[in-house]
Amino acid sequence: MSGDCQPFYPNPDAVVFPGNVPYRGPITGGIYEGKLIEIKGAIPYGAQRFEINLLTGLDPSSDRALHLSIRFDGRVVVRNAMERGAWGIEERQGIFPFTSGRDFTMMILVEFNGYRIAVNGQHCWEFNHRIPVQRVSSIYIDGSIQVDRIEFIDKPNPGIVPGIPTNPGICPVPGIPANPGTCVIPPPEQIAPQPGYYPGKSNLSPVYNPSIPYAYPIYGGIKPGMMVYISGRPSASAHRFTVNFQNGTAPYPPPDIALHFDVRFFSHSIVRNSRTNNVWDREETIISHFPFQPAVNFDMIIRIENERYMVAINGQHFVEFRHRLHPMSRFDTLYIENDIIVSSIRFA
Repeated sequence: MSGDCQPFYPNPDAVVFPGNVPYRGPITGGIYEGKLIEIKGAIPYGAQRFEINLLTGLDPSSDRALHLSIRFDGRVVVRNAMERGAWGIEERQGIFPFTSGRDFTMMILVEFNGYRIAVNGQHCWEFNHRIPVQRVSSIYIDGSIQVDRIEFIDKPNPGIVPGIPTNPGICPVPGIPANPGTCVIPPPEQIAPQPGYYPGKSNLSPVYNPSIPYAYPIYGGIKPGMMVYISGRPSASAHRFTVNFQNGTAPYPPPDIALHFDVRFFSHSIVRNSRTNNVWDREETIISHFPFQPAVNFDMIIRIENERYMVAINGQHFVEFRHRLHPMSRFDTLYIENDIIVSSIRFA
């Protein structure tokens, strides 16, 4: 583990790992137009209800600017607000995107007129402001839910928020037809590259719950400044899992691999390496610290720099790996395999 690198990851104060619920905490940076709140978690089997609230304070009696009540008993998501102890008019229309026993990612985007809410990349509901956003300062979550991570993202580009179109019915991915009121981002293999269109570092589409092994094509190849977010968990009886940047997926000849990140539970070690013409280079191995556990969620960030790859686990810098193979642009596939369940892959 190198000690001379500078942090490049999101502000750690903007990422919260709540653990148990109920959870009540401040919203880093407050609420304003353009703010994005991302909540990652899991719903236990037999769940009845859980709720997510944006509040005007940390006191339990604070006004609720946004109240989301997820009710499995009626398969409905109720939206409402409460001011001075009085509830407003409930809104119940719309889909029910949750499944007990499954992970989920919810995104709440703050806009001028209200909140736009997406679950697992699908736009689900809108809720007009009833309480000024300037008053909102905290988040409260309770009920039958496991919350793994909450991230407060400042001033995102709305065109790349998965499932939340900047204009109703307009999908931000070229080549995907508009569907009024809904924008579902498909896996990248379903997106035909458009003439003259090569996604930049912030325009690659997110993927949710892919089958493993999974190959994500990166049109134009990797480049400095690109960041990859991988959220998931090792399987309960994990032996190993692997993340590669490689050139294609053809079985023969085997692809060259610029970064091979191999997590080995059988030896509690993490190996980094590269491969050319089916010949492995020198391994770099970490055995002093092993941040993964079977069946426990993790968040990995890989940042590509001019001279190296930088890897963070759960918001903390973990390791770096210097480039051995060039040019970087010929490595056009993110490949993930073995004993891992991936909930999402995002690029920034």
